[in-house]
Amino acid sequence: IVITDIKMPGQEGLELVNNVNSEIDRDVEFIIVTGYGDTLEEIRSFRLGVREFLNKPIDLKRLLHVVQQADELLYHGQSEKFFRESIAAEIDAKTVELRTLVVDYEVAFEQALDALAVTAEYKCRGTTDHVKRMAAYARLMAAELGWSESRQKVIELAAPLHDVGKSGIPDAVLLKPGELTPDEFVIMQQHTEIGHGFLSRSDHPVMRSAASIALLHHERWDGTGYLRGLEGSEIPIEARIIAFGDIYDALRSKRQHKPAYSHEKALSIILEGDGRTLPEHFDPTLLEMFRARSDEFARIFASLPNRSENSSPGLDSVEN
Repeated sequence: IVITDIKMPGQEGLELVNNVNSEIDRDVEFIIVTGYGDTLEEIRSFRLGVREFLNKPIDLKRLLHVVQQADELLYHGQSEKFFRESIAAEIDAKTVELRTLVVDYEVAFEQALDALAVTAEYKCRGTTDHVKRMAAYARLMAAELGWSESRQKVIELAAPLHDVGKSGIPDAVLLKPGELTPDEFVIMQQHTEIGHGFLSRSDHPVMRSAASIALLHHERWDGTGYLRGLEGSEIPIEARIIAFGDIYDALRSKRQHKPAYSHEKALSIILEGDGRTLPEHFDPTLLEMFRARSDEFARIFASLPNRSENSSPGLDSVEN
């Protein structure tokens, strides 16, 4: 609490008030006690934040009352400041706790997606390496397309779920050791709709993306894919990315009717075609991206090699 006159040697009262307000980081209440004040000086004082303007001669009881009021205001101001700081600290603590819960939720969610993805995959191949590589291929291509970090994460989590619908295909067809009959192939194709049915029950962005991928990842750029025969940009970009990684991985993997092809042979088949797989099947932009970054695909495959393969030719007919 500062009690000051207006007329003082060296530094006048209102100049003092102004300097204290601008230079001292403390809560200060000012009381002017003067014999020189007029209406203009009083107005100037209040504009500078002076609490009371008292003219001499001073009524000491009045001055004491004003000082007590200033003291109460300072006390309440300090209490409010302490309360705000306490609340801020509590909010910070709760924020950390909430972030921890969110991280725990995200980890649990990702683990649940992983468990869902590997169920069908393990049944088909006796390994989960394929779905892990699919996630890495998808993340690589999404990054090359300049997608945001969050969008890259969505397709990375959705990619392993592309074949989850195979868990709804009868074992007699899914695990058949020989080539599928035309009728059996029609049944096998239904894994896209089954997977979409599983995954479209949720509005979560990852699940929406996964549902679209499951339904459309066997569509081809030239319109020769299934089930809907979509072509070009009618096919969502996420499905185009997954289709690309799925073909590359199938070519690199050992099957009952074929050996595991080298990266160079897989590259040649995708870029030049072999009659069964043709360049026209792929989004041209993604094809050029693959051409430029094919070494990264090879690195991903080498980092997650197949530990076991028991897939049937029937499965290969779907993938390739």
